Amino acid sequence: MPYIKTLHHNSVIIKNIENDSSAEFNLLAQSIVSPKNRKLFALEITSNFNHHSKNNVNIERFFDSIPDDFLKELMLIKIEALNKNESIINADNIIASIHCPFNLLSDNEFIKKIISLSKVRLAFEINSFIENTLNDNAKYSITLLKDQGHELWLDNFTSEDIPINVLKIIMWDRVKIDKTFMYKHMNNNSIFSALYDFVSNNSLKKLIFKGIESDYQHDRVTKLNCLCQGFLYCKPFNLESIGG
Repeated sequence: MPYIKTLHHNSVIIKNIENDSSAEFNLLAQSIVSPKNRKLFALEITSNFNHHSKNNVNIERFFDSIPDDFLKELMLIKIEALNKNESIINADNIIASIHCPFNLLSDNEFIKKIISLSKVRLAFEINSFIENTLNDNAKYSITLLKDQGHELWLDNFTSEDIPINVLKIIMWDRVKIDKTFMYKHMNNNSIFSALYDFVSNNSLKKLIFKGIESDYQHDRVTKLNCLCQGFLYCKPFNLESIGG
């Protein structure tokens, strides 16, 4: 793997040793809650580019073509950071969700490595899906994950990036509804109800509505058996402050 990493509190520097480029990322978390009592259910773990490092980074070189090895390294970094907070996360039975391109599920050895390293319960959020990547290896990885108590979530459903037939190809544990749906159809009860019924029939557990930013939106989804995520409940915060 042509990458080396250096951890600095809540950030990580990843260096590509082949072209001597590097980038610094902050590790962030955002709450996913039950709207009826606003109790924390899960944390979505993300990474964003640290703009302070731009003077030292050739951005075009670094992001010209991000290979799978780089994405795997980011996922392992998130697992490492989560493990440092395992006592807090596990004490409250919180799920930690991390993003994963669907094609990485075909790498059984990598999925086994994630399972063996993680000390918390995970949800793999899939926001890119190519139908022909649902091969036997991917199916085996999904079985491995679920057998160990982890979950598979479909992210950004109802967005242009996710075809509707994806919902029927796999029985997803949970489905996250893209925030644009809330903006467009929140006051259309028939569309709202139809989406809720359709997704509920094709997933094992609750829906997750993204982009909740107002009390009005909160009141709308509280009537449903769902989970919610948005700035109304919590803006992204540094992962290292999870126990603060």
